[in-house]
Amino acid sequence: MPTDLIIYSGAGPDADPWHALPQTTARLSDVLRDFGPAQIVSTPDELAARLDQAAVLVVNASAGADRTGPSPADQQFGRLLDSFLARGGGLLAVHSSTIAFPGLETWHRTIGASWEHGKSFHPPLDRTLVRRTKVEHPIADGLGDFWVEDERYSDLVLADGLATEPLYVHEHDGVTHPLVWAHEVGAGRVVYSALGHDERSYESPEHAELLRRSTEWLRTGIVREQS
Repeated sequence: MPTDLIIYSGAGPDADPWHALPQTTARLSDVLRDFGPAQIVSTPDELAARLDQAAVLVVNASAGADRTGPSPADQQFGRLLDSFLARGGGLLAVHSSTIAFPGLETWHRTIGASWEHGKSFHPPLDRTLVRRTKVEHPIADGLGDFWVEDERYSDLVLADGLATEPLYVHEHDGVTHPLVWAHEVGAGRVVYSALGHDERSYESPEHAELLRRSTEWLRTGIVREQS
């Protein structure tokens, strides 16, 4: 049965000991249930069998610290993603996805950032204020600041030439760090959100609404007004 939504939930080489990806994938699926039942896959082969039917691909993945370069499976994933975006698909990448597919330049250029071990960091997980910027975008128009219990990724390495501006940021030790942004890649659309470390993050109604609006924009480019 065709589906609008596929979630790539990292497992094996696309997982790590610090992120409970099956649990956060389940919460993502629940938050986005208005878009229909999500198909959950964990390998590029499974993705290849279903991606032609999808409008939006959500990536909730990571990688162990001992992975330093792209594997053949990573390269297969990259080719699938490039084709998906070329036909106008939408990509939502969350949290530790900046760690995923290490060394796969097309992936990190597409989402706009990567986690660099020894440079990137996050303060201890805590209840934190996520601040809305003044950037106008259909995803965030009408939304404001919100509180969430989560990690705050900091000093991510932004892709060269990334023209987009963040929709949401956080501040740590007087430095502002981007958390959520959206841009277009060819015919496709991309949203990256650094939020979503564990299930507590999805208990924030504002975070859940931001994810729903992101998915709606990825599907259609149009976002309904908040009810």
